[in-house]
Amino acid sequence: MTNPWDAVRAGIAAGDASAVAAAVLDLDDDARREVARELPGHLPAAREAAVREERKREQARQALWEELYERAARAGRSVYDFAEADAMDEPQVGNRWIEPMRVAGAAVLPGAAAVATWLNRRDFDRGWEPPDTDDVPLIAAVVAARPLEWRRDLAVRLARRLRGVRPRPDRRVRLALRLLRESGAEPPEHDPLTLAWVAATPSGDLPADPLLDAMLPRLFEAEGVGRLLRAHRNWPAVLAALARDGRIKREALLDGCRGRFLRGGQAADQRFFVLLHDRLDPSPEEIAPYARDYLALLPAAAANVADLALRQIRRLGPIPPEQAGEAVEALLFRAEGRLVRAGLIWLDRLLKDPAGDLDAYAPALAMALTAALGNASGDTRERAVKLATKHAERFTPVGAEMIRDAVAALPAHQGARLAAVFGGEVAAEPEPARFVPVPLPTVREPARMPPSPGTPEELARITLSEYDWVANERWLDGFVRLAARHRTGAERDRLLAALAPLARHWSRSHRWTPWWETADWAAAMAKELTEPGAWRRAHPQGTETVTERVPDMKHGAGARIWTLMRYAEAYRAQLEGRLPSYLLGTPTRVNGLLDPEVLVERIEGYERDGVEALPLDLRQALLRVGRTVSVEVAARAAALASPAGRTVARWLTDRPAEPEVVLRWGTHQRDVRVFSEFVCGPEYREVLGDLLTPRFHDEACERLLAVLAGHRELAAARSAWTLHSSWPLNKPTLADLELLVTADGPAGQGVALIMAHYLLADPVGGAVGPLLRLAATGGLPGEEVGRQLAVLLERGPDRLSGVVEALRAAAERGAHREVWEIMRGLLPGYLPGPGERATPVHTRLMRFAADVAEWADARGDLSVVAELAGRRRVSELVRQARRLHGQLSGSDNVPAFTS
Repeated sequence: MTNPWDAVRAGIAAGDASAVAAAVLDLDDDARREVARELPGHLPAAREAAVREERKREQARQALWEELYERAARAGRSVYDFAEADAMDEPQVGNRWIEPMRVAGAAVLPGAAAVATWLNRRDFDRGWEPPDTDDVPLIAAVVAARPLEWRRDLAVRLARRLRGVRPRPDRRVRLALRLLRESGAEPPEHDPLTLAWVAATPSGDLPADPLLDAMLPRLFEAEGVGRLLRAHRNWPAVLAALARDGRIKREALLDGCRGRFLRGGQAADQRFFVLLHDRLDPSPEEIAPYARDYLALLPAAAANVADLALRQIRRLGPIPPEQAGEAVEALLFRAEGRLVRAGLIWLDRLLKDPAGDLDAYAPALAMALTAALGNASGDTRERAVKLATKHAERFTPVGAEMIRDAVAALPAHQGARLAAVFGGEVAAEPEPARFVPVPLPTVREPARMPPSPGTPEELARITLSEYDWVANERWLDGFVRLAARHRTGAERDRLLAALAPLARHWSRSHRWTPWWETADWAAAMAKELTEPGAWRRAHPQGTETVTERVPDMKHGAGARIWTLMRYAEAYRAQLEGRLPSYLLGTPTRVNGLLDPEVLVERIEGYERDGVEALPLDLRQALLRVGRTVSVEVAARAAALASPAGRTVARWLTDRPAEPEVVLRWGTHQRDVRVFSEFVCGPEYREVLGDLLTPRFHDEACERLLAVLAGHRELAAARSAWTLHSSWPLNKPTLADLELLVTADGPAGQGVALIMAHYLLADPVGGAVGPLLRLAATGGLPGEEVGRQLAVLLERGPDRLSGVVEALRAAAERGAHREVWEIMRGLLPGYLPGPGERATPVHTRLMRFAADVAEWADARGDLSVVAELAGRRRVSELVRQARRLHGQLSGSDNVPAFTS
């Protein structure tokens, strides 16, 4: 007879949970006890066996990679041209012993408590759950033979052990819910279970779900349900449909919503319950018995709940005067402008009613009206002033005294109108603070590039990395200089000894294609230096060229492949015996800039020595060279006679027309992207080549700017590709914005967009400093920054308050003229046009714009401001627009416009 434990152990060793389930299903009680005795002690052995098996798989995988690289090298192809390589990149699932162990324990351990503990062991946790490791159906199958009460006990124990919830329910959740459904057990009152049920149950499964009746009341009690369901708009519709069909009680849903509202909570967490209440659409007859509950929500509930409560109360028609007074009082003490306005409209109706007896609650209404008079919104205060003066005779002496006391706290133009009716002391119009301009900060030159390695040992100590462009530049420059300087003797031996370890790396890397790392190219150059003719001996047929080892420009980030092309060009020159004694394109500043006088000096040296410039190296120099050229340097450049010298002279003294940059918003694989288009003349097309070719690769702004330091706009526009992506990609950082400021070249849409992005984060976002420094250089594209701010504000959450604070800080620190230019771009794209609703934020923006225009003594009309200034209905926004229009037009006369 076969030992039952042997069969189970064999299934565990094979990682076959189905085989284990088949082996344990037919066991008798004695055999189950035998397996149960052996199972816990087998855990260490199973884990160790899995480690050994994983080690074997990894060794086999490495061997296969080596074989593929050999085949690729022989065929002159990329290793990824072979289907096997793609298959090997797929994630491998290890620890296949876990699921068989879980199934076995669920089948043979005697008590429900022991099984629940077993299934929740940390040994069985996976970092992720591959689809083919789902053991829930097998566990449900092996426990199905257990007594019903035992299964109910297990289901409840598993449910109580749930902690937290994930958007995609794990197997603990799925198993607990499945056993609860199949056993008919009463679900325990446990908030994580409720959240797990919500997360794991599609709305379409609700009608037939056996757990619905038990779990439904807990939707309104468990903490976190609203947060979990706030994005699921289909749940309210399904629950409302079930209520219409009689599957669940409509009264229970409405009671649950009201109870949830009364418990309070943030607006986002109440959104689901508000949607459900709206879907149920209760009649006035259903609302009337609970009018007191809805009134209780007006003073302090979240804004969306208070809106709902107000709508329901309005549907009841006339309500008793004391309740109406309570509602108005609650609304006028709110901070939200729309609710305060609703309260003022309601109060206006009450005061219009000549039969209304206000004596009982007139003092409370007057006190609430004074709260509205102190509201932060100028429009709300204006409405309150009009209402108070309109119905002055309806207020009792006590109420009138309260309103009179509020006069002093109002702006003078509103307080004077109120004082004319109620009396009181009008606040003096405050003297506007005198703006004292301060100078813009001094902008320091970027620090100098670390010196080229002066000794072979220094060169050998440099660690090459894709992410360290400075190291890549220093190594290439150092190698070229040292190779030229140490041609013979002891110094040559020192250089060869220092590079010998790197040269040994070539024996492995030369078989791969393409070479994606600068270290691969450096190894090839070191090998050729230590063993001349190494490349030729490795390719005796001459069928492969160095160029074929360079990755295609469209297959990676432009800056990375450009750097590899630079290394490849130097390697080719080394193989052909034409490597110069130094390079032209090595930067002189840590931000990638190349000083014009240094470039001219290098070309002069080439012409003296009869050296021909390497084409890509020359192109790199042109992309990095600074724009500020002294008369002396310009004269020296004009005297250059070589083709490279004439090109440099042309770029320093009569640069070709700048590339035109156009940004447009779009999506890539449903992710927000900023596409950049570059329109170049023939000279720029030749210099840039494929560097800015559209590709679906994110660009690190710092590394791209290192290549394009003299053309910051091109780097900014290309790296903005992922600025608003939700994916974990390279995005321009605040440090990148600082680098763009210290770079050179005109700034346009790209720089403006990145600047605007960080201005949205208010003064603490860190954009004020870069804005001031860019303004000090005269390179801030002010109006374009304003236009990009308008685009960002339109596309995302309205954070204008933070923008205003940041711009005010910049203006007060010397950039008042530049900030006004930003406002010229922002106002037309952001202010409300005819028929559009204005908000208090618009008013604040207009007030700030008027301030800055006065500080900058700005002139030149803006049509959007003139239109607002000419509107007949006077609001605080219109008042500030008239102030700004007067400044811009140099007159206090405002043309008559109709709104």
